[in-house]
Amino acid sequence: MAETGPASGLRQALFGIADLLDAEGVAYMVVGALAVAMWGRPRATADIDVTLRGDAEQLETVAARAGSQGFALDRDWMAWNPLLRGHHLRLIGAGAVIGLMRPRDAHDEAALERRRHLPIEGRRLPFVAPDDLILMKVKVGRPRDFEDATSILAAQRSAIDESYLSDWASRLGVEDELDYLLRHGG
Repeated sequence: MAETGPASGLRQALFGIADLLDAEGVAYMVVGALAVAMWGRPRATADIDVTLRGDAEQLETVAARAGSQGFALDRDWMAWNPLLRGHHLRLIGAGAVIGLMRPRDAHDEAALERRRHLPIEGRRLPFVAPDDLILMKVKVGRPRDFEDATSILAAQRSAIDESYLSDWASRLGVEDELDYLLRHGG
């Protein structure tokens, strides 16, 4: 894969959060639109989504130390999303919004084990694998997510492990969605 990546403001924020998570010794992976840009067709985004391994306390520790990289906890967002407390938080600053989330299910945990390190400006950062990103997008199921999954499938079809996809789709209850995507999406 050619060395590609996000625009400068997002890149700076991505490197900042990567430095923080690496310093904390936290296993993580970039998901969302930045991962779609690496595996499929780039699209506009103003945020960075990161899944990290850890409990609610680890998430809070990362948030508390985020100031060292120029980020602040978005307290307004937290007030508007109380059900996400301990599972997802949002940082603002350094030219980007960063969503930090813990795995939501067994698939997210498995995806952390399968993450792939990709080059961006001489660094190697952990990104969700393309087949796991397809599953994540199918799980959410919004029109934008289906478009993202389609672009990943089109770009990575030869590298996709369809038996892995089918197994997880069955476990997650999204077999019909995946079947449709595989037949019509790429």
